[in-house]
Amino acid sequence: MEYLNYDNMEKGIIAYHSYLNLYNTEEVLPETVCEDLNMNDLCEQVDYTSSCIGRQYLYHILCTDKVSDVAQHEQFIEKLQTDHPLRNQLVNALQKLNKPDAYSIVDILAEKEHTYSRGYLLMIQICRWLPAFFLILMFQFSSSPIPFILLLVSYIFNGYLHFKQKNILSCYYFSIPQLYKLLKTVDYLSTIPSFLSINDKVESTTRHLKALCRKLGSFRFGIALESESAMIVYLLTELINIFTLYSTINIVTSFQSIQKRKGEIEQAFRYVGFLDMLCSISFLREKLPYYCKPSNEKEGERLKADGIYHPLIKNCVSNDVSLSDKSMLITGSNMSGKTSFIRTVAINLLTAKALNTCFAKEFCIDINRRLYSVIHTEDDLVEGKSYFFKEAENVKAALEKGKEGNYLLIFDELFKGTNTMERIAINSAVFSDLAKADNLIFASTHDLELTTLLNDQYELYHFSEKVTDDKLLFDYKLKKGVAKEGNAIKILELCGYPSLIVQTAKDALCVIPSKSLIDIRL
Repeated sequence: MEYLNYDNMEKGIIAYHSYLNLYNTEEVLPETVCEDLNMNDLCEQVDYTSSCIGRQYLYHILCTDKVSDVAQHEQFIEKLQTDHPLRNQLVNALQKLNKPDAYSIVDILAEKEHTYSRGYLLMIQICRWLPAFFLILMFQFSSSPIPFILLLVSYIFNGYLHFKQKNILSCYYFSIPQLYKLLKTVDYLSTIPSFLSINDKVESTTRHLKALCRKLGSFRFGIALESESAMIVYLLTELINIFTLYSTINIVTSFQSIQKRKGEIEQAFRYVGFLDMLCSISFLREKLPYYCKPSNEKEGERLKADGIYHPLIKNCVSNDVSLSDKSMLITGSNMSGKTSFIRTVAINLLTAKALNTCFAKEFCIDINRRLYSVIHTEDDLVEGKSYFFKEAENVKAALEKGKEGNYLLIFDELFKGTNTMERIAINSAVFSDLAKADNLIFASTHDLELTTLLNDQYELYHFSEKVTDDKLLFDYKLKKGVAKEGNAIKILELCGYPSLIVQTAKDALCVIPSKSLIDIRL
Protein backbone atom coordinates (compact mmCIF):
# COMPACT_ATOMS: atom_id res chain seq x y z
CA MET A 1 0.00 0.00 0.00
CA GLU A 2 1.32 3.44 -0.93
CA TYR A 3 0.98 5.90 1.90
CA LEU A 4 0.84 9.65 1.66
CA ASN A 5 4.12 11.56 1.54
CA TYR A 6 4.64 14.67 3.67
CA ASP A 7 3.14 17.05 1.12
CA ASN A 8 0.08 14.88 0.62
CA MET A 9 -0.15 14.39 4.37
CA GLU A 10 -0.43 18.16 4.79
CA LYS A 11 -3.11 18.25 2.09
CA GLY A 12 -4.88 15.44 3.91
CA ILE A 13 -4.95 17.38 7.19
CA ILE A 14 -6.46 20.49 5.57
CA ALA A 15 -8.85 18.52 3.32
CA TYR A 16 -11.88 18.81 5.61
CA HIS A 17 -11.30 22.54 6.09
CA SER A 18 -10.96 23.02 2.33
CA TYR A 19 -14.14 21.03 1.70
CA LEU A 20 -16.19 23.18 4.10
CA ASN A 21 -14.69 26.36 2.69
CA LEU A 22 -16.37 25.64 -0.64
CA TYR A 23 -19.70 26.35 1.00
CA ASN A 24 -18.90 28.84 3.78
CA THR A 25 -16.07 31.34 3.75
CA GLU A 26 -17.60 33.99 6.03
CA GLU A 27 -16.24 32.59 9.28
CA VAL A 28 -12.89 31.37 8.00
CA LEU A 29 -9.54 32.96 8.80
CA PRO A 30 -7.99 34.41 5.64
CA GLU A 31 -4.99 32.55 4.26
CA THR A 32 -2.75 35.54 4.99
CA VAL A 33 -3.71 35.44 8.68
CA CYS A 34 -2.98 31.70 8.86
CA GLU A 35 0.45 32.37 7.39
CA ASP A 36 1.06 35.30 9.73
CA LEU A 37 0.34 33.13 12.77
CA ASN A 38 2.29 30.09 11.50
CA MET A 39 -0.91 28.06 11.58
CA ASN A 40 0.64 24.78 10.42
CA ASP A 41 3.26 24.96 13.20
CA LEU A 42 0.62 25.93 15.75
CA CYS A 43 -1.60 22.99 14.78
CA GLU A 44 1.32 20.62 15.11
CA GLN A 45 2.21 22.06 18.52
CA VAL A 46 -1.28 21.69 20.02
CA ASP A 47 -2.13 18.43 18.26
CA TYR A 48 -2.50 15.41 20.55
CA THR A 49 -5.23 13.77 18.50
CA SER A 50 -5.36 10.00 18.01
CA SER A 51 -6.99 9.84 14.58
CA CYS A 52 -6.65 11.45 11.17
CA ILE A 53 -10.24 12.64 11.46
CA GLY A 54 -9.47 14.36 14.77
CA ARG A 55 -6.45 16.01 13.15
CA GLN A 56 -8.58 17.31 10.28
CA TYR A 57 -11.25 18.55 12.64
CA LEU A 58 -8.74 20.30 14.92
CA TYR A 59 -7.18 22.12 11.98
CA HIS A 60 -10.58 23.25 10.77
CA ILE A 61 -11.66 24.58 14.16
CA LEU A 62 -8.39 26.50 14.60
CA CYS A 63 -8.80 28.07 11.16
CA THR A 64 -12.43 29.03 11.77
CA ASP A 65 -12.87 32.47 13.27
CA LYS A 66 -15.69 31.67 15.67
CA VAL A 67 -16.19 30.35 19.17
CA SER A 68 -16.33 26.54 19.31
CA ASP A 69 -18.45 24.33 21.59
CA VAL A 70 -15.47 23.22 23.69
CA ALA A 71 -16.44 25.38 26.69
CA GLN A 72 -19.73 23.47 26.97
CA HIS A 73 -17.81 20.22 27.51
CA GLU A 74 -15.25 21.26 30.12
CA GLN A 75 -16.63 18.69 32.54
CA PHE A 76 -15.91 15.92 30.02
CA ILE A 77 -12.34 17.19 29.46
CA GLU A 78 -11.74 17.21 33.22
CA LYS A 79 -13.13 13.68 33.42
CA LEU A 80 -10.64 12.51 30.79
CA GLN A 81 -7.81 14.12 32.75
CA THR A 82 -8.71 12.20 35.91
CA ASP A 83 -10.15 8.98 34.50
CA HIS A 84 -7.18 7.62 32.52
CA PRO A 85 -8.78 4.19 31.76
CA LEU A 86 -11.68 6.00 30.10
CA ARG A 87 -9.29 8.19 28.11
CA ASN A 88 -7.24 5.16 27.05
CA GLN A 89 -10.44 3.47 25.93
CA LEU A 90 -11.24 6.47 23.76
CA VAL A 91 -7.70 6.67 22.37
CA ASN A 92 -7.65 2.97 21.46
CA ALA A 93 -10.95 3.33 19.59
CA LEU A 94 -9.80 6.44 17.73
CA GLN A 95 -6.44 4.97 16.72
CA LYS A 96 -8.24 2.59 14.36
CA LEU A 97 -8.70 5.67 12.18
CA ASN A 98 -5.10 6.83 12.37
CA LYS A 99 -3.78 5.45 9.06
CA PRO A 100 -3.19 8.13 6.39
CA ASP A 101 -5.90 6.48 4.28
CA ALA A 102 -8.46 7.88 6.74
CA TYR A 103 -7.82 11.39 5.42
CA SER A 104 -9.62 10.31 2.24
CA ILE A 105 -13.02 9.93 3.94
CA VAL A 106 -13.51 13.61 3.15
CA ASP A 107 -13.36 12.69 -0.56
CA ILE A 108 -16.65 10.83 -0.10
CA LEU A 109 -18.26 13.87 1.52
CA ALA A 110 -16.97 16.17 -1.20
CA GLU A 111 -17.77 13.84 -4.14
CA LYS A 112 -20.60 14.83 -6.45
CA GLU A 113 -23.60 12.55 -6.46
CA HIS A 114 -23.50 9.46 -8.67
CA THR A 115 -26.89 9.29 -10.34
CA TYR A 116 -28.30 6.16 -11.95
CA SER A 117 -31.34 6.23 -14.23
CA ARG A 118 -34.25 3.89 -13.61
CA GLY A 119 -33.53 2.29 -16.99
CA TYR A 120 -29.95 1.49 -15.95
CA LEU A 121 -31.07 0.04 -12.61
CA LEU A 122 -33.68 -2.12 -14.37
CA MET A 123 -31.10 -3.26 -16.92
CA ILE A 124 -28.60 -4.54 -14.36
CA GLN A 125 -31.38 -6.31 -12.47
CA ILE A 126 -32.30 -8.14 -15.69
CA CYS A 127 -28.68 -8.76 -16.73
CA ARG A 128 -27.84 -10.42 -13.42
CA TRP A 129 -30.17 -13.33 -14.27
CA LEU A 130 -29.39 -13.72 -17.97
CA PRO A 131 -26.20 -15.86 -17.67
CA ALA A 132 -28.00 -18.32 -15.36
CA PHE A 133 -31.01 -18.39 -17.71
CA PHE A 134 -28.85 -19.08 -20.80
CA LEU A 135 -26.85 -21.68 -18.87
CA ILE A 136 -30.07 -23.60 -18.15
CA LEU A 137 -31.08 -23.29 -21.80
CA MET A 138 -27.67 -24.62 -22.84
CA PHE A 139 -28.29 -27.81 -20.86
CA GLN A 140 -31.87 -28.04 -22.12
CA PHE A 141 -30.85 -27.58 -25.77
CA SER A 142 -27.35 -29.04 -25.74
CA SER A 143 -27.42 -29.71 -29.44
CA SER A 144 -27.87 -26.06 -30.34
CA PRO A 145 -24.95 -23.57 -30.13
CA ILE A 146 -27.28 -20.58 -29.74
CA PRO A 147 -27.73 -20.82 -25.93
CA PHE A 148 -23.93 -21.03 -25.51
CA ILE A 149 -23.42 -17.97 -27.72
CA LEU A 150 -26.07 -16.07 -25.78
CA LEU A 151 -24.43 -17.16 -22.50
CA LEU A 152 -21.06 -15.92 -23.73
CA VAL A 153 -22.50 -12.59 -24.95
CA SER A 154 -24.36 -12.01 -21.67
CA TYR A 155 -21.27 -12.87 -19.63
CA ILE A 156 -19.12 -10.46 -21.65
CA PHE A 157 -21.71 -7.72 -21.28
CA ASN A 158 -21.93 -8.37 -17.54
CA GLY A 159 -18.15 -8.16 -17.42
CA TYR A 160 -18.36 -4.72 -19.03
CA LEU A 161 -20.93 -3.57 -16.44
CA HIS A 162 -18.87 -5.08 -13.62
CA PHE A 163 -15.59 -3.42 -14.53
CA LYS A 164 -17.29 -0.12 -15.33
CA GLN A 165 -18.63 0.05 -11.78
CA LYS A 166 -15.36 -1.23 -10.39
CA ASN A 167 -13.58 1.64 -12.14
CA ILE A 168 -15.84 4.03 -10.23
CA LEU A 169 -15.04 2.16 -7.05
CA SER A 170 -11.28 2.50 -7.68
CA CYS A 171 -11.54 6.19 -6.78
CA TYR A 172 -12.62 5.07 -3.33
CA TYR A 173 -10.12 2.24 -2.94
CA PHE A 174 -8.79 3.75 0.29
CA SER A 175 -11.76 5.80 1.47
CA ILE A 176 -14.45 3.09 1.46
CA PRO A 177 -12.66 0.79 3.97
CA GLN A 178 -11.94 3.82 6.16
CA LEU A 179 -15.57 4.92 5.99
CA TYR A 180 -16.50 1.43 7.15
CA LYS A 181 -14.09 1.79 10.09
CA LEU A 182 -15.55 5.21 10.89
CA LEU A 183 -19.08 3.82 11.07
CA LYS A 184 -17.96 0.88 13.22
CA THR A 185 -16.05 3.25 15.53
CA VAL A 186 -19.04 5.56 15.94
CA ASP A 187 -21.27 2.57 16.60
CA TYR A 188 -18.88 1.42 19.35
CA LEU A 189 -18.42 4.88 20.93
CA SER A 190 -22.18 5.47 21.03
CA THR A 191 -22.59 2.47 23.34
CA ILE A 192 -20.50 4.11 26.07
CA PRO A 193 -22.52 6.65 28.11
CA SER A 194 -19.61 9.05 28.73
CA PHE A 195 -18.91 9.39 25.02
CA LEU A 196 -22.55 9.41 24.04
CA SER A 197 -23.12 12.39 26.37
CA ILE A 198 -21.13 14.59 23.99
CA ASN A 199 -23.86 14.18 21.38
CA ASP A 200 -26.82 11.98 22.26
CA LYS A 201 -28.22 12.40 18.73
CA VAL A 202 -25.40 10.21 17.35
CA GLU A 203 -27.24 7.13 18.62
CA SER A 204 -30.04 7.59 16.08
CA THR A 205 -27.42 8.44 13.45
CA THR A 206 -25.73 5.08 13.92
CA ARG A 207 -29.08 3.27 13.59
CA HIS A 208 -29.64 4.95 10.23
CA LEU A 209 -26.14 3.95 9.08
CA LYS A 210 -26.20 0.26 10.07
CA ALA A 211 -27.51 -0.93 6.69
CA LEU A 212 -24.86 1.12 4.88
CA CYS A 213 -22.20 -0.29 7.19
CA ARG A 214 -23.18 -3.84 6.22
CA LYS A 215 -22.95 -2.98 2.51
CA LEU A 216 -19.54 -1.37 2.94
CA GLY A 217 -18.32 -4.51 4.69
CA SER A 218 -18.46 -6.40 1.38
CA PHE A 219 -16.35 -3.66 -0.26
CA ARG A 220 -13.81 -4.09 2.48
CA PHE A 221 -13.76 -7.82 1.89
CA GLY A 222 -13.38 -7.41 -1.86
CA ILE A 223 -10.51 -4.97 -1.54
CA ALA A 224 -8.76 -7.24 0.98
CA LEU A 225 -8.85 -10.03 -1.60
CA GLU A 226 -6.86 -7.94 -4.08
CA SER A 227 -3.51 -9.08 -2.76
CA GLU A 228 -1.03 -11.65 -4.02
CA SER A 229 -1.72 -14.04 -1.14
CA ALA A 230 -5.41 -14.20 -2.04
CA MET A 231 -5.15 -13.87 -5.81
CA ILE A 232 -6.75 -17.25 -6.62
CA VAL A 233 -9.70 -16.54 -4.33
CA TYR A 234 -9.93 -13.07 -5.82
CA LEU A 235 -10.08 -14.40 -9.40
CA LEU A 236 -12.78 -16.93 -8.51
CA THR A 237 -14.73 -14.17 -6.72
CA GLU A 238 -14.41 -11.93 -9.79
CA LEU A 239 -15.77 -14.68 -12.08
CA ILE A 240 -18.75 -15.19 -9.80
CA ASN A 241 -19.34 -11.43 -9.49
CA ILE A 242 -19.38 -11.07 -13.27
CA PHE A 243 -21.81 -13.97 -13.59
CA THR A 244 -24.22 -12.66 -10.94
CA LEU A 245 -23.44 -8.92 -11.00
CA TYR A 246 -23.55 -9.12 -7.21
CA SER A 247 -20.66 -6.66 -6.76
CA THR A 248 -22.07 -4.28 -9.40
CA ILE A 249 -25.50 -4.13 -7.77
CA ASN A 250 -23.84 -3.74 -4.37
CA ILE A 251 -21.75 -0.83 -5.64
CA VAL A 252 -24.76 0.91 -7.15
CA THR A 253 -26.98 0.46 -4.09
CA SER A 254 -24.12 1.44 -1.78
CA PHE A 255 -23.48 4.68 -3.63
CA GLN A 256 -27.18 5.40 -3.49
CA SER A 257 -27.11 4.78 0.27
CA ILE A 258 -24.03 6.99 0.70
CA GLN A 259 -25.75 9.84 -1.13
CA LYS A 260 -28.93 9.33 0.86
CA ARG A 261 -27.03 9.18 4.16
CA LYS A 262 -24.34 11.75 3.44
CA GLY A 263 -25.74 14.04 6.13
CA GLU A 264 -25.54 11.26 8.74
CA ILE A 265 -22.03 10.34 7.56
CA GLU A 266 -20.91 13.93 8.10
CA GLN A 267 -22.52 13.92 11.56
CA ALA A 268 -20.57 10.76 12.39
CA PHE A 269 -17.38 12.40 11.06
CA ARG A 270 -17.89 15.51 13.21
CA TYR A 271 -18.73 13.42 16.26
CA VAL A 272 -15.45 11.49 16.04
CA GLY A 273 -13.49 14.65 15.20
CA PHE A 274 -14.95 16.60 18.12
CA LEU A 275 -14.42 13.74 20.59
CA ASP A 276 -10.81 13.42 19.46
CA MET A 277 -10.26 17.17 19.78
CA LEU A 278 -11.61 17.17 23.35
CA CYS A 279 -9.30 14.28 24.18
CA SER A 280 -6.41 16.17 22.54
CA ILE A 281 -7.13 19.23 24.71
CA SER A 282 -6.95 17.07 27.84
CA PHE A 283 -3.46 15.92 26.82
CA LEU A 284 -2.38 19.41 25.73
CA ARG A 285 -3.24 21.01 29.07
CA GLU A 286 -1.19 18.40 30.91
CA LYS A 287 1.85 19.18 28.75
CA LEU A 288 1.78 22.96 29.23
CA PRO A 289 3.76 24.73 31.98
CA TYR A 290 0.51 26.54 32.77
CA TYR A 291 -2.68 27.58 31.04
CA CYS A 292 -6.00 29.22 31.71
CA LYS A 293 -9.49 29.30 30.29
CA PRO A 294 -10.54 32.61 28.73
CA SER A 295 -12.79 34.91 30.69
CA ASN A 296 -14.95 37.76 29.50
CA GLU A 297 -13.54 41.24 29.59
CA LYS A 298 -14.23 43.11 32.78
CA GLU A 299 -15.84 46.52 32.89
CA GLY A 300 -13.26 49.12 31.98
CA GLU A 301 -10.84 46.51 30.58
CA ARG A 302 -10.73 45.51 26.92
CA LEU A 303 -7.85 43.12 27.50
CA LYS A 304 -6.07 41.75 30.53
CA ALA A 305 -3.41 39.09 30.19
CA ASP A 306 -1.12 37.84 32.96
CA GLY A 307 1.86 35.64 32.16
CA ILE A 308 0.94 35.39 28.49
CA TYR A 309 3.41 33.45 26.31
CA HIS A 310 3.88 32.13 22.78
CA PRO A 311 3.41 28.33 22.56
CA LEU A 312 5.85 27.94 19.64
CA ILE A 313 8.78 29.67 21.36
CA LYS A 314 10.86 27.42 23.59
CA ASN A 315 11.34 28.87 27.08
CA CYS A 316 9.30 31.89 26.03
CA VAL A 317 9.45 34.95 28.28
CA SER A 318 5.95 35.75 29.52
CA ASN A 319 4.46 39.21 29.72
CA ASP A 320 1.58 41.04 31.39
CA VAL A 321 -0.63 43.50 29.59
CA SER A 322 -3.76 45.45 30.43
CA LEU A 323 -5.71 47.78 28.14
CA SER A 324 -8.78 49.82 28.99
CA ASP A 325 -10.08 52.29 26.41
CA LYS A 326 -7.07 52.42 24.08
CA SER A 327 -5.19 50.08 21.74
CA MET A 328 -1.44 49.42 21.83
CA LEU A 329 1.44 50.85 19.78
CA ILE A 330 4.75 49.06 20.34
CA THR A 331 8.20 50.43 19.54
CA GLY A 332 11.55 48.76 19.92
CA SER A 333 14.68 47.74 18.12
CA ASN A 334 15.23 44.76 15.84
CA MET A 335 14.85 41.29 17.40
CA SER A 336 13.60 42.77 20.68
CA GLY A 337 10.30 40.84 20.62
CA LYS A 338 7.69 43.16 19.07
CA THR A 339 6.44 40.79 16.38
CA SER A 340 6.48 37.75 18.63
CA PHE A 341 4.40 39.59 21.22
CA ILE A 342 1.65 40.70 18.87
CA ARG A 343 1.53 37.17 17.45
CA THR A 344 1.23 35.89 21.02
CA VAL A 345 -1.88 37.99 21.64
CA ALA A 346 -3.46 36.88 18.36
CA ILE A 347 -2.73 33.17 18.94
CA ASN A 348 -4.17 33.31 22.42
CA LEU A 349 -7.41 34.79 21.11
CA LEU A 350 -7.48 32.07 18.46
CA THR A 351 -6.97 29.18 20.91
CA ALA A 352 -9.36 30.80 23.38
CA LYS A 353 -12.09 30.63 20.74
CA ALA A 354 -11.20 27.22 19.33
CA LEU A 355 -9.90 25.24 22.33
CA ASN A 356 -11.10 27.25 25.33
CA THR A 357 -7.45 27.21 26.32
CA CYS A 358 -5.01 30.13 26.64
CA PHE A 359 -1.27 30.18 27.10
CA ALA A 360 -1.41 32.51 30.06
CA LYS A 361 -2.25 32.65 33.77
CA GLU A 362 -5.17 34.93 32.99
CA PHE A 363 -6.64 36.03 29.67
CA CYS A 364 -9.64 38.33 29.69
CA ILE A 365 -11.05 39.46 26.36
CA ASP A 366 -14.26 39.46 24.38
CA ILE A 367 -13.69 36.14 22.60
CA ASN A 368 -16.29 37.09 20.00
CA ARG A 369 -13.78 39.51 18.54
CA ARG A 370 -12.86 38.58 14.98
CA LEU A 371 -9.20 38.39 14.01
CA TYR A 372 -7.22 39.93 11.18
CA SER A 373 -3.51 40.54 10.74
CA VAL A 374 -1.01 42.09 8.37
CA ILE A 375 2.41 40.81 9.36
CA HIS A 376 4.06 38.87 6.57
CA THR A 377 3.59 40.22 3.05
CA GLU A 378 5.32 39.13 -0.15
CA ASP A 379 5.24 40.56 -3.63
CA ASP A 380 3.28 38.71 -6.29
CA LEU A 381 5.40 38.29 -9.40
CA VAL A 382 2.67 36.36 -11.22
CA GLU A 383 0.17 39.21 -10.86
CA GLY A 384 2.91 41.80 -11.21
CA LYS A 385 2.23 43.34 -7.80
CA SER A 386 5.02 44.83 -5.74
CA TYR A 387 5.53 44.32 -2.02
CA PHE A 388 4.04 47.75 -1.28
CA PHE A 389 1.01 47.13 -3.52
CA LYS A 390 0.24 43.75 -1.90
CA GLU A 391 0.60 45.25 1.56
CA ALA A 392 -1.66 48.15 0.58
CA GLU A 393 -4.32 45.63 -0.52
CA ASN A 394 -4.07 43.73 2.78
CA VAL A 395 -4.34 46.94 4.82
CA LYS A 396 -7.34 48.03 2.75
CA ALA A 397 -8.99 44.70 3.64
CA ALA A 398 -8.26 45.45 7.31
CA LEU A 399 -9.90 48.86 6.97
CA GLU A 400 -13.01 47.28 5.46
CA LYS A 401 -13.22 44.75 8.28
CA GLY A 402 -12.48 47.45 10.85
CA LYS A 403 -15.66 49.27 9.86
CA GLU A 404 -17.64 46.35 11.34
CA GLY A 405 -15.97 46.86 14.73
CA ASN A 406 -15.15 44.24 17.39
CA TYR A 407 -11.99 43.09 15.66
CA LEU A 408 -8.56 42.27 17.04
CA LEU A 409 -6.24 43.75 14.42
CA ILE A 410 -2.54 42.92 14.34
CA PHE A 411 -0.04 44.98 12.33
CA ASP A 412 3.72 44.66 12.10
CA GLU A 413 5.80 47.52 10.73
CA LEU A 414 3.51 48.53 7.88
CA PHE A 415 4.59 50.12 4.61
CA LYS A 416 8.30 49.44 4.88
CA GLY A 417 8.35 49.61 1.07
CA THR A 418 8.03 53.38 0.90
CA ASN A 419 9.88 56.46 2.17
CA THR A 420 9.87 57.43 5.84
CA MET A 421 7.66 60.53 5.65
CA GLU A 422 4.91 58.85 3.60
CA ARG A 423 5.08 55.74 5.75
CA ILE A 424 4.53 57.74 8.94
CA ALA A 425 1.71 59.73 7.36
CA ILE A 426 -0.11 56.64 6.03
CA ASN A 427 0.31 54.64 9.26
CA SER A 428 -0.98 57.53 11.31
CA ALA A 429 -4.08 57.85 9.13
CA VAL A 430 -4.76 54.08 9.06
CA PHE A 431 -4.27 53.45 12.78
CA SER A 432 -6.29 56.51 13.74
CA ASP A 433 -9.20 55.44 11.54
CA LEU A 434 -9.22 51.86 12.85
CA ALA A 435 -9.17 53.01 16.46
CA LYS A 436 -12.39 54.99 16.00
CA ALA A 437 -14.47 51.82 15.82
CA ASP A 438 -14.64 49.32 18.65
CA ASN A 439 -11.48 47.56 17.48
CA LEU A 440 -8.56 46.38 19.58
CA ILE A 441 -5.33 47.08 17.70
CA PHE A 442 -1.81 45.90 18.32
CA ALA A 443 0.72 47.58 16.05
CA SER A 444 4.51 47.52 16.06
CA THR A 445 6.67 50.18 14.46
CA HIS A 446 10.20 51.53 14.22
CA ASP A 447 8.86 55.03 13.59
CA LEU A 448 8.97 56.82 16.93
CA GLU A 449 7.13 59.76 15.38
CA LEU A 450 3.93 57.72 15.41
CA THR A 451 3.94 57.67 19.21
CA THR A 452 3.44 61.44 19.26
CA LEU A 453 0.79 61.44 16.53
CA LEU A 454 -1.25 58.58 18.05
CA ASN A 455 -0.73 59.18 21.75
CA ASP A 456 -4.41 60.00 22.33
CA GLN A 457 -5.67 56.72 20.85
CA TYR A 458 -2.93 54.25 21.75
CA GLU A 459 -1.14 53.08 24.86
CA LEU A 460 2.58 53.26 24.24
CA TYR A 461 4.80 50.27 25.02
CA HIS A 462 8.24 49.13 23.96
CA PHE A 463 10.85 46.38 24.07
CA SER A 464 14.51 47.13 24.72
CA GLU A 465 17.91 45.49 25.08
CA LYS A 466 21.26 46.01 26.80
CA VAL A 467 24.72 46.05 25.25
CA THR A 468 27.21 44.08 27.36
CA ASP A 469 30.69 42.98 26.29
CA ASP A 470 29.88 43.84 22.69
CA LYS A 471 26.76 41.68 22.82
CA LEU A 472 23.09 42.52 22.57
CA LEU A 473 21.11 41.09 25.46
CA PHE A 474 17.33 41.02 25.09
CA ASP A 475 15.05 40.51 28.07
CA TYR A 476 11.87 40.34 25.86
CA LYS A 477 9.87 42.13 28.56
CA LEU A 478 7.13 44.55 27.61
CA LYS A 479 7.66 47.99 29.12
CA LYS A 480 5.58 51.14 29.21
CA GLY A 481 6.67 54.15 27.23
CA VAL A 482 8.62 54.66 24.00
CA ALA A 483 11.85 52.99 22.94
CA LYS A 484 14.84 55.31 23.33
CA GLU A 485 17.47 53.66 21.19
CA GLY A 486 17.86 51.44 18.16
CA ASN A 487 20.37 48.67 17.56
CA ALA A 488 20.67 48.48 13.79
CA ILE A 489 24.17 49.96 13.66
CA LYS A 490 25.27 47.80 16.59
CA ILE A 491 24.10 44.69 14.74
CA LEU A 492 26.23 45.69 11.74
CA GLU A 493 29.19 46.05 14.07
CA LEU A 494 28.58 42.62 15.61
CA CYS A 495 28.28 41.13 12.12
CA GLY A 496 31.84 42.27 11.36
CA TYR A 497 31.16 45.24 9.10
CA PRO A 498 34.27 47.37 8.37
CA SER A 499 34.84 49.82 11.20
CA LEU A 500 34.91 52.74 8.76
CA ILE A 501 31.37 51.98 7.61
CA VAL A 502 30.15 51.56 11.17
CA GLN A 503 31.70 54.83 12.33
CA THR A 504 30.47 56.73 9.28
CA ALA A 505 26.94 55.49 10.02
CA LYS A 506 27.23 56.66 13.64
CA ASP A 507 28.44 60.07 12.54
CA ALA A 508 25.63 60.39 10.00
CA LEU A 509 23.08 59.45 12.65
CA CYS A 510 24.19 62.38 14.78
CA VAL A 511 23.54 64.95 12.07
CA ILE A 512 20.27 63.54 10.71
CA PRO A 513 17.43 65.73 12.04
CA SER A 514 14.93 64.08 14.32
CA LYS A 515 11.87 63.09 12.37
CA SER A 516 9.72 64.23 15.24
CA LEU A 517 10.61 67.77 14.22
CA ILE A 518 9.33 67.23 10.72
CA ASP A 519 5.90 68.72 10.18
CA ILE A 520 3.78 65.85 8.88
CA ARG A 521 0.52 67.17 7.53
CA LEU A 522 -2.19 64.56 7.12
